[in-house]
Amino acid sequence: MATMITGSCGFSLRNEAGSELTRGEAEVKLQNEKLLILPKFGEAIHLSLVDITEILPGDFRVDITLSSREKLAVFDLGYKFGDFVLNLIHLRNEIILKYLLMNESIKKPGVSGDLTLADVSGTETQFERCEFRLYETSIVLIPSMGEPIRVHYSNIAQVEAKEYTISIATELGERFTISKLGKEFDSTSRDLSEAINALNIQSQSLIKDLVPSADPSVVRALSRLMKDGKAARSSDIKSFSPTMWGELEKKLEQTPIWSEYQYLKSVARQEKIAIGIKRGLMSDLTGNYLWLLIPIYGKNSEHGNAIALESVRLISTDPNEHDSSGGLLSEEDIGATTGGNATYFFRIVGRRDYRGLATNMEELDSKVDSMILRTNQLMLDINFRREPIFLSDEKLRTEPKYATYRYATQKISSLKQLRELFIGRVIHSSFEQWKSDATRLLSFNMTANDDTKWKKS
Repeated sequence: MATMITGSCGFSLRNEAGSELTRGEAEVKLQNEKLLILPKFGEAIHLSLVDITEILPGDFRVDITLSSREKLAVFDLGYKFGDFVLNLIHLRNEIILKYLLMNESIKKPGVSGDLTLADVSGTETQFERCEFRLYETSIVLIPSMGEPIRVHYSNIAQVEAKEYTISIATELGERFTISKLGKEFDSTSRDLSEAINALNIQSQSLIKDLVPSADPSVVRALSRLMKDGKAARSSDIKSFSPTMWGELEKKLEQTPIWSEYQYLKSVARQEKIAIGIKRGLMSDLTGNYLWLLIPIYGKNSEHGNAIALESVRLISTDPNEHDSSGGLLSEEDIGATTGGNATYFFRIVGRRDYRGLATNMEELDSKVDSMILRTNQLMLDINFRREPIFLSDEKLRTEPKYATYRYATQKISSLKQLRELFIGRVIHSSFEQWKSDATRLLSFNMTANDDTKWKKS
């Protein structure tokens, strides 16, 4: 990103309570990923664009909210005001894309047009001069005066391309209308169709490779439920094929987590167990994954109010592909090539709330279904990485290597929620040790009086 110096400005900095900390005249400078306020003989203000949570331009001033909850106002920019705002938003959007897409590869560079967004309530917002980029698993819409909007191909329910307009309806109830693409209309329509088809074919291939005997109609039906790694409930899979769930369990039986799965299944609401199939982020180097969401509630008073997240990495049996493990490995992070193995546990609701819901199975079922949907969406948003979920606030705040995840926790609401619901993780060493720790965690979860996290003593 090029350096840009805008010249002189006025500025003020206020704390969270609204008290003014400093004010004056300065030179303002945008440089790569930084915003610098340079007063003459005063204290300089150095800001990383990643620490900006909101940009509100208006009346020839721009109000900037920081992660520290301080508010910076920049004004008296004269004729350079418009360029400053556009460049500030553009550079920050590039940071957002870098951190939230988590290194996902781009398939089609940006093209420009207009965007109309209709949310789930039908309220429309119009953006002019919007940029559209196609990535491997999503289309990203970048308004010139707003933050990027990421639409996962796996959430797209319908696309229409006619009369030089592309209309995208999502399963979440949103509608995006892209227009004024000019000569880029045909190529953008074609490339978007190809990207969606590629993801659909990939999902069908993963299912067929895992269960070669599966009927083609069943593979297509299940791929709609399991696009891009989404986890589908046992009851939904069985509604399409009475035998497919058993075939998937046979694959689990060949893995190192089979004993753990059997134990979790024995205390789980079995028809709510969900399974997903995901290609590794580094393809052949990381293999493919099965991952599971296992809801535990309603069966007895000792175990409840929990969802376990487990995964296993599948290594190819192709004799031409060498792997020192010789078969199937379980890993802590979906998408990681190395690391320890762990099961992650989350609360369904607050512990005090659960005591009032313990016998209300209809409401608990509804909350579990909602959490499975939310977890699916979150895993798509963070490209199936787990570190953003379990890392402590202190590590996120103090260790530079986790800057990407720190920003994600600020911007992704479902990630904030899951971090709050996170109980703890149980490392896989021996099965006996794992079971002992898992039992203690589940017992702690039922007896604790508040929503504190479990720590192994």
